[in-house]
Amino acid sequence: MPSRTAAITPAGARPARPLVDRLRRRLADATRAEIRFDPASRGLYATDASLYQIMPVGVVLPRTVDDVAATVRIAAEEGVPVVPRGGATSLSGQTIGAAIIIDTSKYLTRIDTVDRDRMTVRVQPGVVLGRLNAELKPLGLMFGPDVSTTDRATLGGMIGNNSAGARSLRFGKTVDSVRSLDVVLSDGTATTLGPLSPEELARTCARGDLVGRIHRTVRDLVQEHEPAIRQQYPRILRRVSGYNLDEFVPGLPVRAPEIPDEPWAFNLAKLVVGSEGTLAVVTGAELLLVPAPKHQGLVVLSFATIPAALDRVEEMIGCGPVAVEMVDRAILDLAGKNPEYARSLSFAAGHPEAVLAAQFYADTLDELTDKTSELARRFEGAPGVLGIRTTLQDAAKDDFWKVRKAGLSLLMGMVGDPKPVAFVEDTAVAVERLPVFYERFRAIVNRHGTVASCYGHADVGCLHIRPILNMKTQEGVDALRSIAAEVSDLVLEFGGAMSGEHGDGLARSRWNRKLFGEEIYGAFRTVKEAFDPHDLLNPGKVVAEPDPGVDLRYGPAYRTDREPGDTGFDFSDQGGFARAVELCSGVGACRKTGTGTMCPSYMVTRDEDHSTRGRANLMRLVMSGALPAEGLASGDLDRALDLCLQCKACKTECPSNVDMSRIKSEYLYQKYRSRPAPIGALLVAHVHLLNALGSASAPLSNWMRERTSVRWLLEKIAGFDRRRVVPGFERDHLRRWFRRHAPDPRAGTRGRVVLLDDCFTTFNTPAVGRAAVRVLEAAGYSVRLAGLPCCGRPAISKGLLGLARSWAEGNVAKLAAEARRGVPILGCEPSCILTLADEYRAFRLGRDADLVAGASMMIDRFLADRDRVPELPLRPREGSVLLHGHCQQKAIVGTADTVEALRRIPGLEVRTLDSGCCGMAGSFGYELGHYDVSVALAERVLLPAARAEPEAPLLAPGFSCRSQVHGLEGIDAIHPIELIAAQLDTAPEPIASPDHAEAAR
Repeated sequence: MPSRTAAITPAGARPARPLVDRLRRRLADATRAEIRFDPASRGLYATDASLYQIMPVGVVLPRTVDDVAATVRIAAEEGVPVVPRGGATSLSGQTIGAAIIIDTSKYLTRIDTVDRDRMTVRVQPGVVLGRLNAELKPLGLMFGPDVSTTDRATLGGMIGNNSAGARSLRFGKTVDSVRSLDVVLSDGTATTLGPLSPEELARTCARGDLVGRIHRTVRDLVQEHEPAIRQQYPRILRRVSGYNLDEFVPGLPVRAPEIPDEPWAFNLAKLVVGSEGTLAVVTGAELLLVPAPKHQGLVVLSFATIPAALDRVEEMIGCGPVAVEMVDRAILDLAGKNPEYARSLSFAAGHPEAVLAAQFYADTLDELTDKTSELARRFEGAPGVLGIRTTLQDAAKDDFWKVRKAGLSLLMGMVGDPKPVAFVEDTAVAVERLPVFYERFRAIVNRHGTVASCYGHADVGCLHIRPILNMKTQEGVDALRSIAAEVSDLVLEFGGAMSGEHGDGLARSRWNRKLFGEEIYGAFRTVKEAFDPHDLLNPGKVVAEPDPGVDLRYGPAYRTDREPGDTGFDFSDQGGFARAVELCSGVGACRKTGTGTMCPSYMVTRDEDHSTRGRANLMRLVMSGALPAEGLASGDLDRALDLCLQCKACKTECPSNVDMSRIKSEYLYQKYRSRPAPIGALLVAHVHLLNALGSASAPLSNWMRERTSVRWLLEKIAGFDRRRVVPGFERDHLRRWFRRHAPDPRAGTRGRVVLLDDCFTTFNTPAVGRAAVRVLEAAGYSVRLAGLPCCGRPAISKGLLGLARSWAEGNVAKLAAEARRGVPILGCEPSCILTLADEYRAFRLGRDADLVAGASMMIDRFLADRDRVPELPLRPREGSVLLHGHCQQKAIVGTADTVEALRRIPGLEVRTLDSGCCGMAGSFGYELGHYDVSVALAERVLLPAARAEPEAPLLAPGFSCRSQVHGLEGIDAIHPIELIAAQLDTAPEPIASPDHAEAAR
């Protein structure tokens, strides 16, 4: 096959500098796209969710379809390859290469009108599956294939991969739901590929251009090789390896039973699906839709062993589910160690080695009940079954699915260098042969001295079996090659596929010749040459035979020479600082934009370097020497980390537990060890002194903070955006009030507590502290103020870890005695009290720090505990309130306790907003360069929700959250404890429902 890319090696060497400069210039002149050829951007796009790393030539983010066509045309003229890319959640290395990466995920995200008569919708390739289904839901429709990366997988990526996911037993693979594709061919020609009648096919084949050639080639190839195609293609539902030549033999492809039986037509779109960008670049798609189920149910069976579970899969399928999914003990154990997922394991009974979940669809609740009951009855008391649980309501949101969809990320969060590696994790065989296949597969892994995790789509014989290997050693790489070769022999013996949904890429393309035979493999090469005669579209995949043990992200030569030897935080629980960064596996959970909090800045910028994955990648590249830096100091890292709000959402929402907040603090700490910290950082770190001064000088300080000249001066000296007004101060601060207040007669009847009088509650919003004291005393507790100078959170956020640690030492010494006596340490400000509960454990302060951390909790949790607070004299309050949780609260402890505490008010309805981050995040929203991102985050969900219901009070535990909505919208949000205090029988006066519109005026 001819090639014009000899100058670009698989290891990622770039073309000569003059060619790169000319290429960049031509792209900038001919397109409106973002053109990124700098080393950091190339590094960000050198990896996906696979084992591999190859530096690209550059990155193009097209704004229009014309940008894509121009990019492909110019690249072809210059002899430079291109690789299309969506969310880059690929596990086989399909979306990386020594090429121009075309990232469609930022701008090509339009969803066109749904045709309900034809049950179709047109989309651009950057549309995320979850967003599409959210828009289709009101119409009672959905896109059938359901991958585990629903919230970040793009339709273009699913088309390139021929994705399937759960419920393929009902809905098949992506190829079954694609009617036509808009594509750009290798020479830059834009065309549409769709179903053709015999007459249309004849006319198209008669054309003398590239469109005509590809149609002629495929038509003639299929006629010539039809017997071999019938013989060599696995007769299973889940096969995505190679090219879909079986789609051109009527009746040959194995379809799921629910796929509409449309008349067969010659359709090259079916060939492009699953071709991994090696044949064409997809710019649009017409997709077939299916009705959304009216009722969904789930039956979860826990099994004592994996063989016991696999032996019953066929019997479960006989009960008519749309899916039978499996997770193993390894995933359950890792979920149990993850704060986000540990509370989602109630579906597992006993101590199972495997859990199978059967999902059912039905038109009526009675029908659903009958189906689920039949399965449960059949397996009740069966050998090896430890327990059965049935869910008939919101089954799609069942905790099982939460853990199952996080399976890969949980596994990759395994601490240490050995990891469950994806290279033979996608095999598929006929389901009736799955038990024997699994035993043979496990024997191969065991012979290599290791074990494997196992989860996936048991119903279609596609289990994700991932051997645990250390790819940083030559032994690990050798084992990878050997296991892959043996498993490919096993798959061939069982008539299966090496890839049931994850694709070929760099990991599995090598085995296509063996699995399909020389005749079919030769046909694949002919197809590739017809579509891409110069091998410029994602070269080295599908019809190449790459060594799966090269171009590794972590290989024997990998080093982290720039890893700091002396860290401010203790990272030993993650294997050290470098391994804490390396926990990022690239699965891209941080790229979700519709729900949750992670990653706030990515949600509004949609830039890879503003995702947790992007920041971790840059940090890893700096530490390994792939990017220039002085120690850890790097301008690229500075820019990427600048928009990290340190919300801590990644600490829990990332299934691999990548704690970018702590990593950023450590990075700043290392940076400021060799250079002075900025004035603004020092001011923020000492905010407790500034607040005390502001309180002492009020009302003068309040008058000054609003002056234009003062705001201008703060911007020039400290880098605080002049568009912001710093919070106001209260002269009658909390500590002054507490000294003179008369305790409630009930105080002390049940015990005592320590209340953290943080500097925001004390000096800026003492009403919150007063409310807390009144409620706690009414609940029977005497209150002592902690009297700490500062919790250290502001200093931690600015990387001044030495200063924060010294305060932490003093604070622990002050609180340890109470903690040892079991006295609760409560706080109203989430970031402050959770600093005691979280960061103090990471400061190497010893057992006393752990005791203080264990005793520290938000006041909401204390009040929600009916054992500690059995009675709370609260008057009823009818109506609803909106609750916006603080980011760090949501990340570390969640908002359930806040909701439970508020529900102690009779008649109150609490609605928790899925509002992510408010955008203020401590000092973040005040700082130069952050204002626009801060406002965009507030406008994403929080402010629109508040505007939509001005009669409902907005509750926010976080001081910065309340400051944000007041500063941007004039809304006076209140702390939940203020609302509870207002409903006390002894409360001086209740808080009226604030009218947000009136407050804004």
